Amino acid sequence: MSDSMMTKRIVQIHLSSWRYFAALTLPPLALILNLFYSALSLPLMVLFFVTHYYCWRLWLDERLFGLLKNEEDLAEFDQGMAQLWSKKFARLRSLTDRLLGTRVIFYRAMISLLVLWLVSLCSVLYLALTLVE
Repeated sequence: MSDSMMTKRIVQIHLSSWRYFAALTLPPLALILNLFYSALSLPLMVLFFVTHYYCWRLWLDERLFGLLKNEEDLAEFDQGMAQLWSKKFARLRSLTDRLLGTRVIFYRAMISLLVLWLVSLCSVLYLALTLVE
């Protein structure tokens, strides 16, 4: 197996983690629904939707990277994307550039999930401390 094929396989495996990211947003969603009329639910809702946006992007990249077999497919791939989005791409992006972009999205998904959990835990802690008083 060539180096680029191995890299592509590893990236696809990591991109499939969008399922776990999406599943890990369910406990904060339960908290959002529990605090629906509270001011605490608004930042949680925003973070929930941001995280799911990144999950959607990871899902999309997982599917789209499955279409790329090698470097020769990039021009045809860009042509198909341009047809869908009615946009001309100025230059052909290499597979390495595309992998770097996907890596950025992957890290943003992880960070948004961590921030969602941190804000959720702080909200629970705040509610627990205010109920004691």
